[in-house]
Formats: sequence, structure tokens, C-alpha cells
Amino acid sequence: PEEETYDPETIRHAEMVAEELGIEVDHVDITPVLKAFYGSLPAYDPSDDMARANVKPRVRMTCLYYYANRFGYLVCGTTDKSEAMLGYYTKWGDGAADIEPIMDLFKTQVRQLARHLGVPEEIISKPPTPGLLPGQTAEGELGLSYDLLDLVLYGLERFMDPKRIAEDVGLPLDVVLAIRRRWLENEHKRRPPITIKLAYRSVGHDFRLPYALRR
Repeated sequence: PEEETYDPETIRHAEMVAEELGIEVDHVDITPVLKAFYGSLPAYDPSDDMARANVKPRVRMTCLYYYANRFGYLVCGTTDKSEAMLGYYTKWGDGAADIEPIMDLFKTQVRQLARHLGVPEEIISKPPTPGLLPGQTAEGELGLSYDLLDLVLYGLERFMDPKRIAEDVGLPLDVVLAIRRRWLENEHKRRPPITIKLAYRSVGHDFRLPYALRR
């Protein structure tokens, strides 16, 4: 946690899940790290919420990868398909992981799976938030409930005509087009860094090997 967005209920929910799964819990207060980081930057501007807030998940990611290196773990991501398509995560922050078990499930499908698995309703129904700024909620920032967003994203995933999606979901066309624009503009978050192709095969693009290849 960190002091600006510290929420006792979120801590309690995390501890509930950890206890249920038998996971050991370490509380790491990243506030001193954030303050030291901000204080070391000549260009730091506290009024730039986006630049300031995006440091938080990147520091959390650094902590997680320390534990991964220290104990031989894999970092398990929590990004779902709704967040992935919308780019609703911090690049090299909460979007950085070794495995992403739920990235092919929309947010509403994750909720259905959670109910099937017996996750407490107070966790399932809690408003999603990236936890970067006080009072921040995902649906408040995105301007639409996930119940509607997922229907639009489902159509976009299948390359349906935006007009058809708007009619089927009951939303104005300009709203559907705005969601589509956000989906396309955030492709850079879903791909490895762009490189200039100079050789026969470029690593990460047309030179991919199986993860399990050992020889």
C-alpha cells in the first residue's frame, strides 16, 4: 500500500483471498520509495496526476519482481480482457507479468467465474479501481459500466460494424466509436517494443520459440 490511496477494506479483502489460498502475506509500504523517487526528479510536477500516479504500479511491479527473483517465483498478472483491450493499466506497471491467467476473460466473465468459485460477494461487487488516486474508480474514468463496455468490446473483438454494435447495445454511435478508438490507440501496450527489421528474423515478431523449448 501507500499513504495517498490506503484503504483498510482493500487490505482486508487481499488478506481474505490470501488466507483462503494459503498464501503468505507481506505488507510493503511503498510510500518512502515514492517520495524519494519524486524528490529525485528535477522535472517532477505534483499537479501532473497521470505521470505521478503511474509511478505507483511501476514501483509495485519492481517489488513483485524482487520477490520473484529472490524466491524463484513467476509474477501472476490480474489484467482481464476488458482492461487489455482498453489499455486500462500502466505500461510496465500492473501490465507487467510472467503469466496472465484471466486476460482472455472480459470483466463480467471474471465476475461470473468468481461467483462459481465461491469468492465472497463483497469482493465481486466492489467497484473496480486501479488504486492510483483517491476516490478513483474504473467505471467512473471510463464513463460506462462494464456490463455495457463488455458488450461493445465483444462486438469489436469480432470486428462487427460499430453501427450494428451501437444498435444492439443501445448506445450512441459516438460512444461506441470512442471505445473503438481507445482500443486501437492502446495497441502499443499489448505489443513488444517496435524495432526496425534489418535481418532475416526479428526477435519477438517473426522469431518466436516455444516457451518450453529446452534444447
